[in-house]
Amino acid sequence: MAIDPNVQVVGQLTSALGLAGPPVARQPIIGSVSIQLCGYGSQIPRVPSDSMVAKVTDEPAITPQGYFTAWLYDNTLIEPDGTYYTFTMSDENGDVTQVNAYRFTTGGYVDLSLATPYDPNQPPPPLPPLITDELLIVDWSATPEFPGDVYTSFRITLAGDVTSSTAPGTVQGNLYTFIILQDTVGGHAFTWPANAANPSPINQNPNSVTIQTFVMGLTLLLPIGPATWVG
Repeated sequence: MAIDPNVQVVGQLTSALGLAGPPVARQPIIGSVSIQLCGYGSQIPRVPSDSMVAKVTDEPAITPQGYFTAWLYDNTLIEPDGTYYTFTMSDENGDVTQVNAYRFTTGGYVDLSLATPYDPNQPPPPLPPLITDELLIVDWSATPEFPGDVYTSFRITLAGDVTSSTAPGTVQGNLYTFIILQDTVGGHAFTWPANAANPSPINQNPNSVTIQTFVMGLTLLLPIGPATWVG
């Protein structure tokens, strides 16, 4: 299905010279406007489901009054993403006044004298942080370690009593969650790390789960609230 250009860009070429005189001194000029599609890199620009773009430069006709009109695709219809148009203005002598870039993200009517130029050299927005696995499965031992400088949540299945545990490397302001499971026998004791303040007792039922979250203060893991028991 054919997709028609959906942005109508209009403008007028005039002379800035003589603006201090009477209004009649401000005459239109028959210069030129060159429009070029840019930013498609090493790929052939395309309008998906419509066409490959073979012509990327054009010069709209200028009326005796200096007006011009151009129909363009808005840049969101063109792949690859990141394309934009440059408009090169020249006077009747062929002298280039300036080149401005514009990016159109919706269809409609655009008066180029009111449009805001686009800076193609602006840095791309920062990438969102990577979502990584922050859960460490801790093998059971009587003296497990929960490294707070690498992970922010820990899960351990008790196969016996934990007589002591440690949580080194915790970072101020970080939240740390402990998930403590009883095995099929249950009844195992769990000794919290010495830097955990006022921790809740754990569920003793077989196959039960105890979950508690702390925030790291100046020196201690401070409980956000009491532990949650499941099972």
